[in-house]
Amino acid sequence: MSIIERMAELLGSVPQTHQKPSAAGEGADTQKPDLIERVASDLSRRPEFPGEKGLAGDPRARERSAHPPISRPARTLRVDRDRMRRQSMITPDGERTLIAECFRRIKRQVLANVAGPRTGAPPANLVLVTSALPREGKTFCAINLAISIALERERTVLLVDADIAKPSVLQAFGLEPGKGLMDVLLDRRIDPAEVLLKLDVGKLTLMPPGNAHEHAPELLASDAMRELLHELAERYPDRIIIFDSPPLLSASEAGVLASQVGQIVLVVEAGKTSEATLKDALGHIDSSKLAGLLLNKGEIQNLGYGYGYGGYG
Repeated sequence: MSIIERMAELLGSVPQTHQKPSAAGEGADTQKPDLIERVASDLSRRPEFPGEKGLAGDPRARERSAHPPISRPARTLRVDRDRMRRQSMITPDGERTLIAECFRRIKRQVLANVAGPRTGAPPANLVLVTSALPREGKTFCAINLAISIALERERTVLLVDADIAKPSVLQAFGLEPGKGLMDVLLDRRIDPAEVLLKLDVGKLTLMPPGNAHEHAPELLASDAMRELLHELAERYPDRIIIFDSPPLLSASEAGVLASQVGQIVLVVEAGKTSEATLKDALGHIDSSKLAGLLLNKGEIQNLGYGYGYGGYG
């Protein structure tokens, strides 16, 4: 109810006392408060102006009360630890597995680049994980790198599933799809914080891909995407933003994303990716952004046993 409507209601409820002027020529009875003062006093006690029936009588007020502005993920989602172990993912329980040790080494290089001198845009805390071809294990590596960094005491991590055509980050954690990156880019009224999912894995938060869109490459290259990246990178200086990207040689989105990040980790499948394919993939990115090549699904002979770690599903 507007202020004007409230004023009209109050005016209608006030008894109309038409008193004659006194012999001295003074106005109405001065023992009763002035009408304007009564209205102002009443309005000041009702900051939401919901009407006489309260919130139940004003659907808009009820909606505002039920859905306050969101500035951070509303709740923390618990992740199935056993599911993580079955997929060879790092768990937050501090288990010293071979994979955990490998990604501890990998993240040191990434964090060293973030801490180093900034030579300009894009910021080094925007990290892209990609591969030359599909099924080389890039999503597996992106997830484990994100978890490993999220277990650091001074770091928070946002993992963005930017593989719009074939997303799999949510599937890996057993989470249902919902609004995400594409929805934020399409509708500027959506606060990015509304689509984030906080996990009980260190200080890890996810941004789902959102609904698939036929113009995903154009959206990722848009001003809206550049503004979003700037906000994500600058709002929290201790945050590392990791993007699970499509393969470089399979989707144009990968090249668009590669141009907007500060670091790139290129996953290479051992025994599969040829030298020619690797060179072709490297030709699609700025070599100065390359944090390193990550050999995946290989055997480590010097530990006395072979161990291959790869993707899931």
